[in-house]
Amino acid sequence: MRPSAGTTSVKRFDLYGKVHDDYRIKTQSGGIISLVSMLIMAVLFLSELSSYLRADILDHIVVDTSLNQKLPIGLNITFPHLRCDEVSVDTVDSKGENQVDIAGTLTKVNLDLAGAVSKGDPVAKPGECFSCLEAVDPGDAEKQCCNTCQELKEAYQEMGMPYFHILDTAMQCRNSVGCRVHGDVLVSKVGGNVHVALGKSTVRDGKHVHEFNLKDVSDGFNTSHIIHRLEFGERVPGVESPLEGTAKIVLKGAYMFHYYIKLVPTLFESGDGRPQYTHQYSVTGQEKDVLVRQGELAGLPGVFLVYEFTPFMVQKTVKEVPFSHFLISVCAIIGGVFTVAGLLDAVLYRTTRRLKGKAQI
Repeated sequence: MRPSAGTTSVKRFDLYGKVHDDYRIKTQSGGIISLVSMLIMAVLFLSELSSYLRADILDHIVVDTSLNQKLPIGLNITFPHLRCDEVSVDTVDSKGENQVDIAGTLTKVNLDLAGAVSKGDPVAKPGECFSCLEAVDPGDAEKQCCNTCQELKEAYQEMGMPYFHILDTAMQCRNSVGCRVHGDVLVSKVGGNVHVALGKSTVRDGKHVHEFNLKDVSDGFNTSHIIHRLEFGERVPGVESPLEGTAKIVLKGAYMFHYYIKLVPTLFESGDGRPQYTHQYSVTGQEKDVLVRQGELAGLPGVFLVYEFTPFMVQKTVKEVPFSHFLISVCAIIGGVFTVAGLLDAVLYRTTRRLKGKAQI
């Protein structure tokens, strides 16, 4: 069958001339270069694929204009030696806003000595009388009963005696010796603090105060704590929280822990178009035993998270690599390696032929 004129004209544009199989020469060096070339192309292809699948993040710094928004602070803190009825989470900010004993968005869970969820304090049966231990009135010792942990604490207070040292061992209280607080606290975007401190918190004349009897803490106030979770805003993958995992154990005294937190507002804009608002932060810690001597405090025992905002926001934008860029890179890898390998093979083949020719002469 004779080729048509159109087919013949198209053949003139063929840039890839064919060589008959009888004229092809295969060498050992060519085989080695081919194997190495394929290995290099495979490694470069996987590297380019990994780069394509991993999005780049571009950072921009702008002025934060979202100051009127409320910020949720996520908490999960364990107090191994404070009962939940002794724990009050409060907030104070520079605008004068106070939140006392936040309950709606926070959950308190009593813990036993092993750190597990408590099954509750023992309940006295009808006619049963639990001992008031040291807080017994000598004139009324037979009739005095302390059937609950609260009654036992009140008996100690009436006798003017500290009671914190017996909470871990007294039958009425030992099933619930610790407390875990978890949930969210909504605050304004101004400087302030979130704290758990000694005493009953209240607001008087616009000021946040803690009421307590110094005699109650003459033997110490154990503010040991473990921070499991602390985040300002949404949790975003890749944003670390330096305070998470922090554990402070107090053996004696009444410690005041301050964590000074510098917040940097951060806005993540991902490819799906949904912005995620969170905060990165750095922290400096300070701790001090404020129980100078029995019956005298040099500060308020507790755990204070003191935070400040910077006026600038970091915008993190996810930049995805287009598929066309990936395709061009793959073609460049294959073409580049193939061309270099071909040049190297040609040089080796011709050099080998010349050396063999000289040897025969």
